[in-house]
Amino acid sequence: MSVKSVLQLILLSMIIIIIGGIYFLYFYSNQNVKETNFLKDSGLISEENNSEKIQNDQVILGDKRIQNLESDNNLKNENSDKESNTEKNLNKTKNLTKQIIYTTSNKKGDIFKIFAENGQTNFENNNILELKKVRGSISSKDREEINIISERGKYNYENYNSKFYKNVKIKFDNKVITCDNVDLSISDNIAVAYNNVIINDDDSTMIADSVVLDLTTKDIIINSKDKINIKVD
Repeated sequence: MSVKSVLQLILLSMIIIIIGGIYFLYFYSNQNVKETNFLKDSGLISEENNSEKIQNDQVILGDKRIQNLESDNNLKNENSDKESNTEKNLNKTKNLTKQIIYTTSNKKGDIFKIFAENGQTNFENNNILELKKVRGSISSKDREEINIISERGKYNYENYNSKFYKNVKIKFDNKVITCDNVDLSISDNIAVAYNNVIINDDDSTMIADSVVLDLTTKDIIINSKDKINIKVD
């Protein structure tokens, strides 16, 4: 091969390299720039680093998932509390009994009656019935009836004893005893009045710590730490 041919071959190679470089720089790079600009204009990518944005989006999405999970748990807890309260209220409603009457008697023939506007079983002791608007009566062939009135009361199915409380009033013969509490014992045949006890009759008013009333004889025993106050009308 002559020197002239070698020079021509080198020159041709240089021309091919220059043309290829110009194509790569102006055509291929421009195409990438156009595609990038198109994506930016379309809002598909931003000026920020795309990988950082993806990571941030993942973090935000993770936070939202945690918040949503916490909200779901709180909602479940609230619903569970509501269901629990609703179930308790339904149980109370189902357990509520209106217009209650209980009658019992002792060996002497005395008849004890308990009347209540409504009542429900005590949840801690099924033998106890909680009563509202209570009236009790103790009657006998040998004496006049004894009546007890209170806003609240408890009746024991097992031993038939009763408790009266809140604005209690006992009436018999010409006497009226007012107090906060009265415990009625069927087995002992007595009624014990205590807390803020006041005894009224036609002639006097007495204040005492407690009073024991014999249901058979109607005798009363007045107990007081201090001197009994007697007010004669």
